[in-house]
Amino acid sequence: MSDTSVRLFCLPFEGASAGVYLPWCEALSPSVVVTPVELPGRGRHPRTRPCGRLEPLLAEIMPYVARMCDRPFALYGHGFGALLAYEIAARLEWEHDAVAERLYVSGAGLPHRPAPERAVGHLPEAEMLRRLDGQGRTPPGARDPRRAGRVLPALRADLAVLESYRRDPRHVVHCPVTAMGGLGDRSVTEADLAGWRRCTRRSLRVEMFPGDHYFPLTAQWELLETFGRDLTGPRAARRALPAAAAAY
Repeated sequence: MSDTSVRLFCLPFEGASAGVYLPWCEALSPSVVVTPVELPGRGRHPRTRPCGRLEPLLAEIMPYVARMCDRPFALYGHGFGALLAYEIAARLEWEHDAVAERLYVSGAGLPHRPAPERAVGHLPEAEMLRRLDGQGRTPPGARDPRRAGRVLPALRADLAVLESYRRDPRHVVHCPVTAMGGLGDRSVTEADLAGWRRCTRRSLRVEMFPGDHYFPLTAQWELLETFGRDLTGPRAARRALPAAAAAY
């Protein structure tokens, strides 16, 4: 393991397992140690029921993240994961005096409680999925009969957290933030991404990638290049990219 490596914590989008990031582990290591953070009710997490409230969810995952801060670190989250990555970054500063190298938030604007008419997590399954389809935000597997039994309960729990969220205005991080979006994403605009400026005392960079809301699944090469450039420098980024291309 390189003495100059950076740990990159990766938080999954709504309804997903952190296993979606496993292909990144070999693509970027050893310069960037990709560390997927699994949530209750998915993957190999010992708790089988998803958690639909923010504070118990963070109480579940914060000890693991804090324990793994054994080297410089950054955080990445997409969609629901962006909210979690932001909250974790803020609480690591408040509770552990640990400041991230960079916070990456993608597929999400500044987190806030949506208007009641935009909430969908409480709706019957068919209507919930129809509304998410209209926004281009139906997670992979939600309509697959073989996977829906696992994806849908996690999706409802994550939407419950998103739709009841109230941001603490004191949670302004001291690390630079990169806000990422998909050029074809109908639910998150560049202006939405620019709203993250209110959450950092450092710089904000907005980057757009090819693809829709789930661009991290289709523009992985470009994301890996960004991580490599930011966290390990141009030379390490060039080393990582051929491996990344082969991994997908």
